[in-house]
Amino acid sequence: MNFALKSFFCVLFFLTALYSTAQKKPDVVQAPSTDSLKMLSEKMFNAPTDMARYEANDFFIKVLKNDLFNPNSYYFAFDSIKALSVLSSSDSKFKIFTWTLPLKTDCFETFGLMLVFSNKSSTYKVIELNDISSELVNPEKEILKKGQWFGAVYFQLIEKKFKGDKYYSLIGWNGANALIQYKVIDVLMFDRNDDPVFGKLIFRGKGYYGSKRLIFRYGDKVTMKLRYETMTYTVVKTKERKRHNARINTNNDEALRSNRKKVKSKTSTEELIMFDLLVPMRPELEGQYQYYMPLSETANAFYFDEGKWIHKQIKTTDDSTSIKEPVNGLLPN
Repeated sequence: MNFALKSFFCVLFFLTALYSTAQKKPDVVQAPSTDSLKMLSEKMFNAPTDMARYEANDFFIKVLKNDLFNPNSYYFAFDSIKALSVLSSSDSKFKIFTWTLPLKTDCFETFGLMLVFSNKSSTYKVIELNDISSELVNPEKEILKKGQWFGAVYFQLIEKKFKGDKYYSLIGWNGANALIQYKVIDVLMFDRNDDPVFGKLIFRGKGYYGSKRLIFRYGDKVTMKLRYETMTYTVVKTKERKRHNARINTNNDEALRSNRKKVKSKTSTEELIMFDLLVPMRPELEGQYQYYMPLSETANAFYFDEGKWIHKQIKTTDDSTSIKEPVNGLLPN
């Protein structure tokens, strides 16, 4: 996928970025600086030089922050700003604003802001997120605080509870560069000061133990599935029952009877994070993520159980469909 096409997919993704958020809790009024933000986002994507795009992005951040410092900002709608993805929690704890800046160098930079309700002040505070993904040696192992963040444009927010704790899981995309791209599952919680903490030791399954977030790296020309949806699938269990040997003819020849096999199948429907398993095109290309592509033979998923996301492989039914569409509609690659 060339740079222009990749940028096109980004724009398509952002066209529906706020649809479901507005559905959950209708906002009162469009943000005061909507027209300015729309004009600046246009420059961010289409200015002829990277310097001009950076300048537009800097002004975009300042203008957006100014709107968010308004006491009524939680109820502002930003759905007409197509370059901006906004997700809000059902408990009104926070809103998270994320977007990407496409550069002429075929790279993408990711930016974010948050509105977080402070229990101490009983007001919303504005937090700027700083993408340090390129600085992390082992990003799957890091817990990130003080505004540090593995940058991603989020398109789904999953809310779960366990023993009184609230778990916010975020699914997003990072354009990275001309060779590779990322999809990310991150976990958001809040400390005693109501500041965001990204990453939690919550994933279980072979290859996922010890990870505080999941990062899927794959080629720029590849499409990878990663979304939270309600799936119908079949679980097949085979149980063998041993049988004793028996003489079956007059020549006293013994023949072994095969064990009896009892096959049971059960159809289940549940909410899962469905994803493609990524593998290199050839074994010798392991670790060169521009050559990674989905392995389509199996369906992989995470289900939430007792405060953990647990991996399993499933067989979807022939007529299986997504009952619950991704909250922001169109997905990037």
